[in-house]
Amino acid sequence: MLVENLITRSLATVVGDDTVADAGQIMKDRDVGSVVVVEGKAVVGILTDRDIVLRLAADGHGSLAAPVSSIMTRMPLCLPASIDVEQCLERMEAHGVRRVPILNDENELIGVVSLDDILIHLGRVLGVASALVRAEVAGVV
Repeated sequence: MLVENLITRSLATVVGDDTVADAGQIMKDRDVGSVVVVEGKAVVGILTDRDIVLRLAADGHGSLAAPVSSIMTRMPLCLPASIDVEQCLERMEAHGVRRVPILNDENELIGVVSLDDILIHLGRVLGVASALVRAEVAGVV
């Protein structure tokens, strides 16, 4: 299966000059754990709830009034929509990330895929497989 079938297309984006507080409010309002930082149509970073906690709250440095660009992860892993889910998972593991911006063939942001999106999909697949096994054992198939 291609990752394009699992992406969240209702994007939460900010620009680097937006404040961390603004980004946090967008995350809260949209019930998401990250915002993609864009400059025009280009992805320049990603800011996650974890970034805010670790780089502001835990370190005790910075301010919610600081620009997103001061704590975002620059040049994040971005993947094409045509990548296979298994390959996407391998790349996510290799880079130690849980969320990845997804790009179309023109390198434009079209969505984000999260580890949760992939796990939900895999859970559904396993549920179907489990039902088939139960039906076979029961002699229905």
